[in-house]
Amino acid sequence: MPPKTIAEMLKSNKSSSILLNEKGGMKGTAIIALINNLSPQDKEIINNLGYLVIDLDDDLIKKIAELHDENIQLKALALIDNLTGLFNNRFFLKNLETEMARTKRTGHSCSLMIIDLDNFKLLNDTLGHVEGDKFLCEVGKVLRENVRATDMVCRYGGDEFAVIMPATELYPAIRIANRLNDAITKITTPEGVTISSSIGIAEYKVSSLSKIDEVIHAADSAMYDAKKNGKNKVFVSSEPVGVKVRPEAVTIEEKEALVKGLKKNKQGDNSVV
Repeated sequence: MPPKTIAEMLKSNKSSSILLNEKGGMKGTAIIALINNLSPQDKEIINNLGYLVIDLDDDLIKKIAELHDENIQLKALALIDNLTGLFNNRFFLKNLETEMARTKRTGHSCSLMIIDLDNFKLLNDTLGHVEGDKFLCEVGKVLRENVRATDMVCRYGGDEFAVIMPATELYPAIRIANRLNDAITKITTPEGVTISSSIGIAEYKVSSLSKIDEVIHAADSAMYDAKKNGKNKVFVSSEPVGVKVRPEAVTIEEKEALVKGLKKNKQGDNSVV
């Protein structure tokens, strides 16, 4: 009886897959198969298994280096939003937690900004999702251009964006938020549609016991307060513990804005615009 081809053996016997999975809970095993003189049909079947197949004529070191570079690129793409090119929600959650841990280690506050576009639904309803997507891409570009090199701009979801600001206390965060708010209003929009932004800020301090979901909720709540109080505003969350800012880092206008905001907060309004 003539020997079976690899194609025939794979069709009749799945022992190669069974051996890899017979003990549940164990880590997966990587297999590099060095096979020579395969027919085109057999090589295609082997490649479709998901194993790494290297021909004996291949440069092994070069092949591994190429796979390493490809793996890095795939990991990077997994953290990028397909539409805007900003970091995605997965990156956002991972790196916010990292910055909170850094705050605990260094004692330097970090701040989080949640941005929601005002009247974006009207743009979508009026001109369609294609034009809406174009506008989101433009917002992403404007945000990147108006933050610092250390700030991380993420697409939080839909028409919401998030900015993680490492080693940033409340007053500098307010300054950045106002700059972004102004920049968004200057983006050219179709006649009859006015797009602005409602922005909420939460400061995470070394003394805070808040967990990541509570920090996000604090910034999110401040953003919704801004929206409920007329939109096109920057609001500061009252939930984080205390306010500690170096006086030299704050302009006179920002001091006046914060005092005004704190006065309003006592009356049920915590706007800083």
